Amino acid sequence: MGLSTPEKRNFLRHPVHVPIVIRPVRQSVEVPSKSVNISQGGLSFLWEKKLLKRSVVQITIPVKDKLFTVKGKVVYSEKDATSPRFRTGVSFTDRDSAFQAKLAEETLEILEYQKKISETLGHIISEEEAADEWIQKYAKFFPSIASV
Repeated sequence: MGLSTPEKRNFLRHPVHVPIVIRPVRQSVEVPSKSVNISQGGLSFLWEKKLLKRSVVQITIPVKDKLFTVKGKVVYSEKDATSPRFRTGVSFTDRDSAFQAKLAEETLEILEYQKKISETLGHIISEEEAADEWIQKYAKFFPSIASV
């Protein structure tokens, strides 16, 4: 029997698979990547090579016509079992980054909800209608922006 390792995460993770752009802070090259999940405290993504623990990266999350930019510190970078990349996790370095990530996550959730509801109803509903409905149904499950 193996010993179980206690869970280190403090925040609920939400799967969010969207294109993102990563730039290690000490480099000028931005590299496209894909997010795996996001939480109030951090983000995980797939990266082409192992990143050193505690190195800082800038992450840009494009959502429609907006760019959400956050900074994170690498907490792990491990070979991914399903791809040639490294699954890398970062913790946000400041409240502004956590706030930006939360806004990006909620916007992505609302856009996905709009798509789902439009398909169910058989006609397109506006982003505003989707946002109003999503907020009433699901916002209570997300930490408040004030707690970020």
